Amino acid sequence: MSLTVEPASATFPATGGTSTHFIVSTIDSRVAFKVKSSNNENYRVRPVYGFIETKGKTKFEIVRLEGPVKDDKLVIQYAEVPADETEAQAPFKAGAQQGDVTILMRAS
Repeated sequence: MSLTVEPASATFPATGGTSTHFIVSTIDSRVAFKVKSSNNENYRVRPVYGFIETKGKTKFEIVRLEGPVKDDKLVIQYAEVPADETEAQAPFKAGAQQGDVTILMRAS
């Protein structure tokens, strides 16, 4: 059971930029995800929470604001959820994380 991210890393100019990625699931059930950043001052992510259907994929965007040259990371946590779950934050508030994927980000 796993998720992958395509592309698996991102490089931005220190002046800022945008990168589009896909979270791809090979899991045989629906999953909820949550994206956490090691640097909330320079990065914004859309969406932060969401769902991925069985063996599906979803797009998310990373926006890098102007800031110092630095290496950072995003961690995408995920958990299996029932088909009728409507709130993507709910499993994480309940501590249901099952795994995570890390994306390395570099500003140069």
